[in-house]
Amino acid sequence: MQKKIILSLILLALLSGCTMQNPFKESPNVILILTDDLDTSLMPYMPQTRQLIGEQGATFENYFITTPICCASRATTLRGQYAHNTDILQNSPGFARFFKLKEEEDTLNIWLQNAGYRTALFGKYLNNYPVNAGRNYAPPGWDDWGAFLANTDDGDFFYNYTMNENGTLVEYGDAPEEYSTSVIREKSLAFIDDSVKADAPFFLFVSVYAPHGPATPAPGDIVDEDLTYPQSPSFREADISDKPRIIQALTQTGDEFDEGDANHIFRKRVATLEPVDDFVAELIQVLEANGQLDNTYIIFTSDNGFHLGEHQLPSGKGTAYEEDILVPFMVRGPGITPGSTVTQMAANIDLAPTIAEMAGAKIPGFVDGRSLLPWLQADTSPWRNGLLIEFGYIDEEAIAEALKDPETDNLLVGVAGGAFRGIRGENYVYVEYANGEIEFYDLTNDPYQLENLAGTLSAETLSTLHEKLTALKNCSGAECQLLEEDLSINW
Repeated sequence: MQKKIILSLILLALLSGCTMQNPFKESPNVILILTDDLDTSLMPYMPQTRQLIGEQGATFENYFITTPICCASRATTLRGQYAHNTDILQNSPGFARFFKLKEEEDTLNIWLQNAGYRTALFGKYLNNYPVNAGRNYAPPGWDDWGAFLANTDDGDFFYNYTMNENGTLVEYGDAPEEYSTSVIREKSLAFIDDSVKADAPFFLFVSVYAPHGPATPAPGDIVDEDLTYPQSPSFREADISDKPRIIQALTQTGDEFDEGDANHIFRKRVATLEPVDDFVAELIQVLEANGQLDNTYIIFTSDNGFHLGEHQLPSGKGTAYEEDILVPFMVRGPGITPGSTVTQMAANIDLAPTIAEMAGAKIPGFVDGRSLLPWLQADTSPWRNGLLIEFGYIDEEAIAEALKDPETDNLLVGVAGGAFRGIRGENYVYVEYANGEIEFYDLTNDPYQLENLAGTLSAETLSTLHEKLTALKNCSGAECQLLEEDLSINW
């Protein structure tokens, strides 16, 4: 049984004062493994990852994605900012906007490179990369770069894709060895070997495409037709009349999304994670063979969650429901107590400052998140009791820009007024949609979000929630951290 410990005690042996003291080296290696659209229902099918990272480190039970869509989440990962501050609030225009705003000039990899690290990214970068930057464009701050180019058709990134490899375009076909997880694996292991030979600390960003749709299995991997999707009480919720009209509109696809649909998609998603699970095991082996395992932090997580029939919604993401915003997060490394569990709220806004703190790199003042490491030093340290969740552009100019390159997923951005801002508190969620509709769920008594209580709240409670959300959705930097510590309410 895993030992439960409070957030303030994890890594205590690692920390001293306000500066991290690493018991191994001043500059530990850091590997970030980011999956694509992985939700919590899939973790039982990654036994090696759970054993080698989770059981050998800390598992976070309440790790949230503040904007549950690929590009916005990835921009937040690189900058440590809420989406309203990166101004990447959905997948389109995505990279083009990130590039236009010159946000790549001050990202996590650059902070680490300035601290003496070798840096690499292999796999998926930002949606629509490298639109408006030139096909041979590689962002600054990466010593080794191998990123998928945006597709111009309905293709995916499992086979038949193009990678920008340090400015050179390389075409991959459909041969077994060209399966993208295998290619990313080879590049990652080579980068580790090269970094060890160079006697340099490294930051490796492993960004696999699995289990994103169409969830194409690797050669030789068999889809288990006996698997069934683990249905929660919200699966095909019988009565969604209390849900906002814009949520109900997403269910009107012209065909009923049923148990068979969920099982079919789930089985394929599981199959794509088998080579990722093997890849994690091999990373551990290579680190150990190079004498680097005890000096390396390994983080495993996802860019967002995924729903499959909950609240009658077909497969997708981008909502404020738990299936989309709550994702797995595990980390092992120097000073982390094996088998520990963290219950306090953490989020993807914390990822960049946490990694920067691990590496001893300077954290810019614009960062909204907080490093998880210094806050683990003392049990009296203030901590958040809520987070902002946000999705989609609200102002007309931004909407017009985004619609130049419309998204194809079944998302709220395709519904008028579907953008939202909300608070995910420790025991509640409150959401305001652009069309004026609201949602409120008591997560203590209704963890599956079956009963929208917004219509039953007092005017005073609604006013308090609105005021807190208004402040939070416009916050920046340390101001966000202070506001997050005052999100408790009574209703």
